[in-house]
Amino acid sequence: VEALFLGAVVSICSSVVLVKVAGETALQTTLHGRLAFSWSIVQDLITVVLVVVLSAVAVESDQPVVDALLATALAAAFVVAVLVGGSRVLPAVLSRVAQLGLRELFVVAVAVIAIGTAAAATLVGVSVALGAFVAGLALAESDLAASVLGEVVPLRELFATLFFVSVGVLLSPAAVAGGLVVVITLLLLIVVGKALPIAGVLSAAGQRPGVAVRTGALIAQSGEFSFVLATVGLQVGALSQEVFSQAMGAVVLSILLAAPVAAAGTWLGDRLDRRFPVRMPGVEEASPAEGLRRHVIIAGYGMVGRNVARVMEGRGIPWVAIEGDYQRARGAIEGGARVIFGDVGITTVLDAAHVETAGTLVMALPDALATRQAVVYALGRNPRLHVVARAHSSADEAELRRLGVERVITAERQLGNELVRYTLMRYGVPEREIDTILRRRA
Repeated sequence: VEALFLGAVVSICSSVVLVKVAGETALQTTLHGRLAFSWSIVQDLITVVLVVVLSAVAVESDQPVVDALLATALAAAFVVAVLVGGSRVLPAVLSRVAQLGLRELFVVAVAVIAIGTAAAATLVGVSVALGAFVAGLALAESDLAASVLGEVVPLRELFATLFFVSVGVLLSPAAVAGGLVVVITLLLLIVVGKALPIAGVLSAAGQRPGVAVRTGALIAQSGEFSFVLATVGLQVGALSQEVFSQAMGAVVLSILLAAPVAAAGTWLGDRLDRRFPVRMPGVEEASPAEGLRRHVIIAGYGMVGRNVARVMEGRGIPWVAIEGDYQRARGAIEGGARVIFGDVGITTVLDAAHVETAGTLVMALPDALATRQAVVYALGRNPRLHVVARAHSSADEAELRRLGVERVITAERQLGNELVRYTLMRYGVPEREIDTILRRRA
């Protein structure tokens, strides 16, 4: 049983650490970020099952397998009951409370629902963590979910701090120092034992080696749910105080090493991308950019990229697109479009698009990391190249401008400009004056 708990502790990665290391923008806009975040969310959900099953297995019984199955079935029944019943009752209750217009009462109501569901979970033999988690799921479909989240976030930070303080109190520095070999071994299992298999699985699934390595490096850590599992193991007697301290020491070290490991994964991934450029089977090797000069390179052939290409084609301006999605690129090539399959962040792909003779580079893809890599290389090869790129935040915009991008388009700003333009036109403001106002806002 101790081995099962230790295996679970080192296997689970942390979504919180992942967000801190990679950043929310990278998790949303890069392929390896989305893969890592999806993987961590699945592991978060699996943790709930592990808490139930391992707690049942840890209890001495003549039929441990049957007890584990019964505990899992009971937890599943509790989840279904709360989700089905709670999703109808709880939002209605909060709606009535919200109509009273008393913010303090709303906060109390949210706290009562969370604590009440957790208490109900303990009455049926399910963990408190599972009860609170299911209460959140039941409220997720409510139109008041945003308000609930706004009230809960400060409390979440407070209770998370108290939780980690309690773990620190339970940690024995003497046990960590005395079992340093065990701590280092567990740390290697957390970092290397997760990074390599995950990279291998993703490579086998068809992902590029660079993407697989970056994803594995991001997940090579543990965090808050490892603390939860270890604490449960300590409470049920499956883990001794000494083993608990050693496991927590390894988890803490993995959190400290998360950022350097992720940076190393990015470094190695970049070199793998350059060493093993992706070729599209069944497509001739000749580049569709052959012979083009002063042409437009469109990075990303999604909806935005296709619109740009359509306008360029209509005006007779030569263009070539780069697309990293195999199916999309394949379909475009078969349809006669001048598309190169590959990651725009890879230098050989930009060379295939003849970036050294291009006139304009249009970065129309959401991958922030690939955008920065492409801009740096493209301007290094062709300093006179005009670059226009999309950004997802003010920080992205500032970084792109620092790298030399002439025109940065932020979706929220453009949306705001159009709203301002339409409103001013309704009040009779001339187009020329509107353009002046919007230029000042920029």
